[in-house]
Amino acid sequence: MTLQQQSQLTNEILHKNLIQLMFKLSIPSIAGKLILGLTPFIDALFAGQFIGKAAIGGITLALPFIAIIGGLTDLIGVGSASILSRDIGSGDIKSQSKIFGNLLIMGIIISLTVTIIGYSFAEELIVFMGGHGEVASVGRKFLQTYVLGSVFSTIGIACNYLIKAEGKLKISMIFATIYFLANLVLDTLFVSILHWEITGLALATVLAMATYCAGVLTYYTSRKNSAKINKKTLTLSGSLIIQVLSIGSSSLIIPVFSLIQSFVVLKSISHYGTQNDIALYGATLTLTSLTFIPLNGFTQALQPVIGINYGSRNYDRIKKAYLIFIICAIGLVTLFWLFTQAFPKTFLGLVLPNINFTENDLLNFRILSLLIPVIPIFPFYAMLFQSIGKGKIVSTIFLLNSLFFYIPLILVFSKIMGVKGIYIGIITSNFLVILIVFMLTCRQFIQFNKMQVKTNSP
Repeated sequence: MTLQQQSQLTNEILHKNLIQLMFKLSIPSIAGKLILGLTPFIDALFAGQFIGKAAIGGITLALPFIAIIGGLTDLIGVGSASILSRDIGSGDIKSQSKIFGNLLIMGIIISLTVTIIGYSFAEELIVFMGGHGEVASVGRKFLQTYVLGSVFSTIGIACNYLIKAEGKLKISMIFATIYFLANLVLDTLFVSILHWEITGLALATVLAMATYCAGVLTYYTSRKNSAKINKKTLTLSGSLIIQVLSIGSSSLIIPVFSLIQSFVVLKSISHYGTQNDIALYGATLTLTSLTFIPLNGFTQALQPVIGINYGSRNYDRIKKAYLIFIICAIGLVTLFWLFTQAFPKTFLGLVLPNINFTENDLLNFRILSLLIPVIPIFPFYAMLFQSIGKGKIVSTIFLLNSLFFYIPLILVFSKIMGVKGIYIGIITSNFLVILIVFMLTCRQFIQFNKMQVKTNSP
């Protein structure tokens, strides 16, 4: 994309009809997130159909640590994207030119550290999460293979945040499609044809992500992007590092405390239930996460709109865009949720075939997914505050939720009701945090009103 095309896109973000802009940005964004979000679902299908339920349980035990890798990726990606979009809005060309190089070097340092730690202590980490026997062995193999390719996922996904921050959602979607197709082909080859089982499943993800990363880096070293890269800009910037860490910290804290939350949940399930209950929880988590695919597409489409307009001090437009995007997101997510609630056995059977689900299993599934129609309030809140450079608020709320709501409620309810109490504790915690972030969003809107009045004053 040339500078002239980027200028045109920025102008549309600042002035185009918001409903038309939402469709232009959200459709490719949702398509891209749908493609990427289907990948772990496809992996789960291959694991359940060709390997066995131990594979589902092993992957479930490894997911919290993979989420931390994703959190470190989001730390630099979200932080850098927030800075870039606001720089575009304010016209700060000098700052824009430093962002890619700073992100690249931070990504390499982080991914190499993750690879060394993850590979060396994979077994201990899986056992720590409550795994034992065959499930623990499968989880260790999956995690060790996955972390060997963490450099590709970290750099590829983080760089893609910059592409989205400029509003280039179609380009991002193309790279997502390449990754999905590569992963699907390699899953078929390694798992169903060569029978490499869990190692083949993880290797397919690594090689597909390597392809994805190569495509993103090729884009950034070509003349198709607006940020021209040269040797002088491929360096760390102290001022940028501080901003990136401050804004993106919430993206790291969330998966870190999600790990602690998962530890409590899985330990509680192991104590009050069986390995089958762990597999069912993993299947439930996989299915409910599909609901978040269109939701994440909306939030990532809205991010450049918020950031660029914030840089241009167009606060009224931020509020209008936020409301339009979230109303549409809630409607779409609710539609998907209705299908999962109407046919829970069918959906669970996709991940865990040949299993006779009890009424209690189906009830637990419905409990965990109960609040999905209002769940968009939290990610939209997080995106809003990260986009305007207030990521610390997001970190604080998630931290307080983990310490005072999520973990205590699960421990209390599980002691009283067993496995069902775990699900009730989760849903109660989610309700309380949604209520809090809704009030914080309203408060920020009031501040936007005051800031707009001040901006319009002569």
